[in-house]
Amino acid sequence: MRFLASLWCLVVLGLLLLVSPAQAQDAPAEAPAAPASPAAAEESDDPAADIEKRKEEAKVRFQRGIELVQNENWDAALAEFLASRELFPTRVALKNAALCLRQLKRHVEALAMYNELLEKFGSAIPAEERKTIDEAIANLKKNVGEIQVDSDQPGSTVVIDGQQQKGVTPMGAVGVNAGTHTVRVVKEGYEAYEEQVLVAGGQRKTVSAKLTALKASGRLVVREAAGKTLEVVVDGAVVGKTPVYQGVVAAGPHVVFLQEADGNLGTAPTPANVKEGSTTNLTLSAVPLDAEIRVEPTPANARVDIDGVQIGNGVWEGRLPSGPHTVEVAAEGFIPFRKEVRLIKGEHEDVKVRLERDLSNPMWSAGFVPHLYIELFGGPAIATTFGGGADEACSAGDCDAGLPFGFLAGLRGGYQLTRGLGVGIALGYVRMKESMTRTVDITGEPDPNTMENVIFTSDDYQDETTFGGPFAAVSAAYTFLEETPLTFRFSAGAARVQATFKNGGTFTGTITNPDDADESATITQEVRIPERDASIWVPFIAPEARFGYRLGKKFTIDLGVAFFVMLPGETPRTGDNELSLSEGQRRASLRDVPDAFQTGNTTARPGIVAFPEENGFSTFFAVVPTLGARLAF
Repeated sequence: MRFLASLWCLVVLGLLLLVSPAQAQDAPAEAPAAPASPAAAEESDDPAADIEKRKEEAKVRFQRGIELVQNENWDAALAEFLASRELFPTRVALKNAALCLRQLKRHVEALAMYNELLEKFGSAIPAEERKTIDEAIANLKKNVGEIQVDSDQPGSTVVIDGQQQKGVTPMGAVGVNAGTHTVRVVKEGYEAYEEQVLVAGGQRKTVSAKLTALKASGRLVVREAAGKTLEVVVDGAVVGKTPVYQGVVAAGPHVVFLQEADGNLGTAPTPANVKEGSTTNLTLSAVPLDAEIRVEPTPANARVDIDGVQIGNGVWEGRLPSGPHTVEVAAEGFIPFRKEVRLIKGEHEDVKVRLERDLSNPMWSAGFVPHLYIELFGGPAIATTFGGGADEACSAGDCDAGLPFGFLAGLRGGYQLTRGLGVGIALGYVRMKESMTRTVDITGEPDPNTMENVIFTSDDYQDETTFGGPFAAVSAAYTFLEETPLTFRFSAGAARVQATFKNGGTFTGTITNPDDADESATITQEVRIPERDASIWVPFIAPEARFGYRLGKKFTIDLGVAFFVMLPGETPRTGDNELSLSEGQRRASLRDVPDAFQTGNTTARPGIVAFPEENGFSTFFAVVPTLGARLAF
């Protein structure tokens, strides 16, 4: 749905781009020109020239906004459309700004923007476009609620979600996005009243604040270092003005900053710890607040800190000096978030934070229901070696071998005992294959003249080992986070493996003439000895780490890597021919070679040869990266 909404917005904005130049030219007929913004060029003595200048700059801003929308950079596009609207209001600029606010899920502001659009240009909007706008407004109202705040002390200041004051009681209802909000009601000389409110779309919630006189208070004095006149904001509420402000506040921590009512001069939020019965003095120096930042946390009531100063709960938007700043977001039961941001002069930074649940926190146990789950997983399997006699020969450097490679796949069924802890049983299949070319010496019968065994050597001996079979394992796993689960699992089990071996190469050896000890002949023959398959049990242990993404309440996909320690027992390699079976080794009979010697008609008889005794496997390690999918019941 989100993709379709984005696609619809791009199509609409693309059409608006085609018509925007004409609409910009017709703007004077739709509404009077707005006053020039502070960023606009200074006005000349020619009002008509000033209007054209603002119109041209507004058009440039609008076109830039369209380009940003095409890249789905909604926040930056919103800034350009609002700048265009401030310079020279047009119907398309307002409509595009509203679309951007909808994409950013700033429903209250989007609704206000649509209302402004209808108020200024309602009579000029075509019927089909008006229908689209009315549908958008109807959908927004489903995501917007209202908070009505009453107080037993008239003149109390209302602050919602730690932002600047929303009004003074008695006051009308305040529109808010559906969700959880923190309402704070303050008045000098009284304890602050604070309440969290959960508001559904289209719903109005009423907060009735009963303020009590301060029992523990102190005096707060705030000065602007250069004597400038600025508004003093304490805990989100404007309480007075500098050059010197004095007021009685509750003992304890507060957040103070200065702001220029209609400008960009002020200070960053500053902590003030007021002690009971004493005076706390703050001297603040106003500086240009030339950058904007918006922090939007999830959950909506998360605490937001800027540069180590707690500035409130929920969405916070304000101006700060350009340069580096630290944003921290925290909430009970969630893993804290921290990010370093560098604000750029004249630009807006949007920081959206979705906190991950801390599943080790007891608060999440209350609503948890133990449940069954199944997982499918599979991926390539890569071992260092199989650790047998062939690999030992390779360690001497006289072979050319690749890493054992194959695959592993399986199905796991389990039971989630707590939000973090789960146990499971896995069934699957694993298969790997190793091939190498190496140098091998085999032993022949004694030479009749020297009585020493003849050695035959092959430099192209091919050795192939295949390892495969079903496996079963039990496991215990612990999962952290919720939206992006991080799982650590330990498994132990066994595989029933069928091991197959193949060999063969061209062997060369020298034997002497039995009739003439001074004459010898070089014999070269290809030797392949069929080997018996081995069915063996292979116990294993496998620690594993996985990182995933939750696609829904019950379905998760993840990627992981397991490190298998395979523990096969003794697996001697034995031949599967008559000579081998009788001796329990790998043995073969070489062919006689007639007329092998220069003198006489003597036949060379190499006789029986024996391959060296080798074990097929020893303890080895395998790395298995897998893709998995999990369904919870």
